[in-house]
This record gives sequence, structure tokens and C-alpha cells, in this order.
Amino acid sequence: MNLPTLTNWRTWEPNPIVVKELRQAVRSWAITGMMLAFLTILFFVTVGFLLGQSFNVNPNQALGRDIFQVFLPILSVVGFFFIPIYVGGRLTAERQEGNVDMLYITTLSPARIIRGKLFCGIYILVLFFSVVAPFMVFTNLLRGIDLPTVFVLLTIAFLLSVLSLQAAIFLSCLPASKGLKILVGVPAGIFMMSLVGMMTAMSVDMMREGIGSRLGTWTFWGPTLSALFIGLLLFGFLHLAAIALISPASANRALPLRAYTTVAWLLTLVVAIGLAVENSSAEPVGIWAGLVTAAMILALVISVSEGDDQSIRIRRTIPTNSLKRAGAFFFYSGSAGGLAWTVLLGLATLLLNIVVFEGGLLESVTGHWTGMTGRHIYHPSDEITVTFSSLFLYALAYSLFGLFIHRRFQRHRAPIFAGLCSVALPALWAIVPNLVLFFVNQLSWDALQERQLGNVFNVFALKDHSFVFDHFFCAVFLVAIGAALNLRWFHRQLLAFQPAARPAVKSPSTFPEQ
Repeated sequence: MNLPTLTNWRTWEPNPIVVKELRQAVRSWAITGMMLAFLTILFFVTVGFLLGQSFNVNPNQALGRDIFQVFLPILSVVGFFFIPIYVGGRLTAERQEGNVDMLYITTLSPARIIRGKLFCGIYILVLFFSVVAPFMVFTNLLRGIDLPTVFVLLTIAFLLSVLSLQAAIFLSCLPASKGLKILVGVPAGIFMMSLVGMMTAMSVDMMREGIGSRLGTWTFWGPTLSALFIGLLLFGFLHLAAIALISPASANRALPLRAYTTVAWLLTLVVAIGLAVENSSAEPVGIWAGLVTAAMILALVISVSEGDDQSIRIRRTIPTNSLKRAGAFFFYSGSAGGLAWTVLLGLATLLLNIVVFEGGLLESVTGHWTGMTGRHIYHPSDEITVTFSSLFLYALAYSLFGLFIHRRFQRHRAPIFAGLCSVALPALWAIVPNLVLFFVNQLSWDALQERQLGNVFNVFALKDHSFVFDHFFCAVFLVAIGAALNLRWFHRQLLAFQPAARPAVKSPSTFPEQ
């Protein structure tokens, strides 16, 4: 939506996607029927509880809490499941090739389209939450729950609903067939439904402990702000990823995602170190390193699936300055730049992990911050760095192998074939040797827990954790082979990363005088 300013307020207009979606939502019976069914359920639940209470001799002092515990799961199902499915389903239908809609004929930018879909979903969420809010507040009059708890739980439910809505929009933008989207959407739907149970359990704990007395303490705001920070980072990533998925192939789709991920990496590192210093434990940094390693493994698969060809539109934006061009290489679309950016960020994560767990960084920061030198910091394990390093290096090696197979043997296929090979190779290496052991009657739990070099999953199943160092050296060896196979390709891509020269505009020819 274009925000009005003092200079353009006369020409301001709402996002046309929002107008289109809301007009179709009003004309459709999907939202109207869902709203009527929602109101009917809330009404009969309230009447049922009140009628049941009228037959009891002893008054229930927690009747409001009991009614609230039924209202909140109903609202969560609508906010976490039905509304995201409605918005995501409409976007999926518009993404089909046989449906010529605004996504294919409009001149609106991809960012404006995604924002329009998101604002429409948020408007529907606000509509449903405004309907249920009077019922929720009414439970306070029946005792058993206070108003701060009601408002806090409604706010949490609304924020989780917005996050689920953005996740549904992202899944709808995936460049896959309808069957594959259903295959991906089913576990996503199960996860969204599991959020209903999590929300219910959270409400039980909050109502038992009481929120009103904790609103002015850091024990409430510390975890709340941390969860809000993580949720905002995830929301921003899903939003930018959805915009990138519907952007044309000629656009520089990787630039905003990689820049955002780099900034998020720095921010989460600062938060993790702060939590580690405050709690005198390196566990927050270990959790951060594990999550970042998983994200970098996914980034490797995505990077090798981007392809080598860069459009004229991208090349015209490449800086002419050599230093700026060197920095832009890591953030522009392309498999080579994506691999370089992921490896650089992954190695930085592993080096920081080594410094924290083995270099005594937290002890130094804690002593400088508090003035207490020699303060003991709890470290969960000395092998955690080697484990994360082995996983990342294995993923890098198999990504390089998948890239080589695609370039050498299946060049005519789409670039996503390299990513599929990067996933299939470790799966085959984990399955085939165990199948051989099964057919020779040698497969057992002891065999699965022994060293299986090259098997990524064996890193987690080792009986003797000291064998993880063997996996690390094996992963380094495989990365060296993969780098040697792709060295010439990477050098060519590095040399080809040059700005495209714009065609010279010829001046109009002058006619000689007669």
C-alpha cells in the first residue's frame, strides 16, 4: 500500500490487490459461512456452560476460565488453520498456468502483490478477532480469569495467526505442481494444528500463574521479547522469500534475501551472546549455531539450484568499481555467488563457535562486563563444534557433487536438478550400505551405531562420540574433491561477473543542406 505523504496525498490509493480480494471475500460464502458458524459455536458454548452452571448447587468460581479454555482453541483453529488455508488456497489457484489472473497480466510489483494478499488476510483475522473479543472479555465477569491474561493471550494468538498466514502465502508461492504443494502443505497443516495445542497449554500455564502480577517484571518481558524477536525475523524472511518466488527469473531475487539473512545472522548472534553471558551458560550460543548450521545447509541446496545464467537486467546493476563488485558477487543471484556467500557465513559461524566453546570468549566478555574475572561459564559439550562442522562440510561436499553432476551429465535439465542431486546423494549413501548389510544378514543396531564415513545421519547415531572426528576429516576430504571438480567452473563464473555495457545511443543524423 502506498503510504500518503504531504506531497502525494491527493493521488494516494489503496492496494488494488486488497480491494480485489476483499470484494471477492464479501461475495463468497466461504468467509460469511465461516463467520456464521464461528458465532454459532461461540453462542452455544456460552449458553451450554451457563445452563450447566444453573443446575449446580455450588457455584463454579472458575466458570470464566473454563469457558475461555474452550473459546481459545476454537479461535486458534480459525486463525492458525482455516484463514491461512483460505488465503493460501486462493493464491495457489492464481498461480496455476491455466488461470490467467492478476499475477500474470498486472503491472504491479511482486512486493505489492504479496503485501496485498497479506493485508487482506490480516483484515479477515481482525474481523474474526473483533467478533470473539466480546465473548473473551465476558468470561472475566464469570470469574476465574483476569483481563490482562485475556488480552495477552489474544495478542499472542493474533501474532501467531499472522505468522501462520505469511507461512501459508510462502507455501502457495512455491514453484511446484499442485500435488507437490499438497505433499508439502500436509505436514505444514499438521504443524499449524499443533500450534493449537501449544496455545492451549500456554493459556493453562498463564491462567494458573497469573499474568497481571508479572507484567512489570523482566521474567515476563524477557522471554516475551525474545520470542517476539524470533517471530519477527521469521516473518520477515518468509515475506521476502514469497516476494522472491513470484518475481521474474530476470530479477535479482537473491539480493534482498541474502542481505536480510546476513543482518539477521548478526542480530541473532548478539542476542545469543547476551543470553549466554546473562545465564553463565554457552547453551544459547550452541542453539544459535545449530539453527544457523541447519539454515546454511538449506541455503547450500538452494544456491546450487539457482543456475549460472544472469540476465541483462541483473548484469546492468553490477557495480563497475572492483571493490563494490567483489562484495556484490556474494549477494547477487547465481549458484557461484550463492555458494560463496553460504560458505563464508557458515565458516564464520563455525569459527565463532570454536572461539566461544574453546577460546574462552564468554569468560572474557563476562569479566569485562561485570568486572568479575575468572567467572565459570557452563559449556554443554566439547564435541559440538566438530559435530556442526561435520554436518556443514558434508552438506557442502554433496552440494558440490550435485552441481558437478548437473553441469557434466545433465546440462539440459533445469538448475533445480543440482539441488535434487545434493539431497539424493547423501540419502543413497545412507541407505545403500545398510541395504547391503541387510541382505548379507549383518544389519543390527550395533552396525548402525558404528562408523559409516560419508553418512550424514550416522553423525547423530554414533555409539562412541569420539568417532565424530573421523567424520570431520572425511567431510574435509570430500569437500576437497568437490572443490577440485568445480574449480574451473567457479573461476569462469567469477570472471563472467561483469557489468553489461549499455548500447550506445546514436544521435539523429543530420541531412546535408540542399
